[in-house]
Amino acid sequence: MEMWVLWSVALYVTMILILKALSNFFGVYYHHKAYHLVMITLNSQHQIEWMIWSYHMSNESKGKRGTITCIDMGSNDDTLEILQRLQVRYPRLQVVKLNPQESTGDPIQQWLTSQEGNKEKLLVLDLREPDAEKRFEKLMA
Repeated sequence: MEMWVLWSVALYVTMILILKALSNFFGVYYHHKAYHLVMITLNSQHQIEWMIWSYHMSNESKGKRGTITCIDMGSNDDTLEILQRLQVRYPRLQVVKLNPQESTGDPIQQWLTSQEGNKEKLLVLDLREPDAEKRFEKLMA
């Protein structure tokens, strides 16, 4: 009878160790939280609504609540009006207006540094593409 108890304890401990190893392995790759999407915009009126909508729909389909922060670098097109309209539809959308001419240093890096205490994983997407409007006009022509 003692041998049976020893084998049972050994099997129990082995199963616990295997389950712990599996949870550690999959815990690194799988998480229930969405990334905090940070979009850097500059005259991005043609792509901003699609990006926000697709990120929101992707998270909703997975049952996640993602936060979006749009950092505008002084757009002179309709980007800010679009973002203000989208804030009504998506309450987890934040808009930060930065003016790179007024501040010293890199204002984006300063904002990202201010978020270091935040435990959310940041995903930064830079939409400040040079000649984006010219490419859009060529597509529409």
